[in-house]
Amino acid sequence: MEKLKMIFALLMGLAVIVSCKQETKKQAATTDEIVQQSIKSWMENRKEEYPNYVPLDFGKLTPRYRFNSRTHSIEIALNTEKSKDNPNQNTLDSLKRLLNENSTDFLGYTITHQFTTKGIDGEVKKDEKLFFIDPQNRVITVLNSDAWDLIMDKELFFRPESPDSVK
Repeated sequence: MEKLKMIFALLMGLAVIVSCKQETKKQAATTDEIVQQSIKSWMENRKEEYPNYVPLDFGKLTPRYRFNSRTHSIEIALNTEKSKDNPNQNTLDSLKRLLNENSTDFLGYTITHQFTTKGIDGEVKKDEKLFFIDPQNRVITVLNSDAWDLIMDKELFFRPESPDSVK
């Protein structure tokens, strides 16, 4: 009987530990998750433009920095290190930290998003857009896939299309 009580107590303790760890994981949302949720909310708030929106896939979240001699040389070094067969993680971390040290150079992120919408005729259309996200993880600009070639590494200035486009 005493062994059963000990086993029960151990199982209860284990259950508490597991539930605490799950809560911690839920609370610590990653930047990817925050940006994806921001995009989903933005799309859902535009039901007229994107009727019956269903998210499919998100691409890689890419940070964007102001183009200057400092950021340009760091990004070249970062891409050079990434392209090696066996990149040094310490070097990559150091270069990323250098980029993040001066937050005034950080412009936001770009990310591609595939989704479907359904037209009035009931036809399901698959689409892909490129989203520009500001440092506060808000949607600033959305481009069609055919406009992607117009994006350059230079600083981009965003002007919201309407007052609610940054919500």
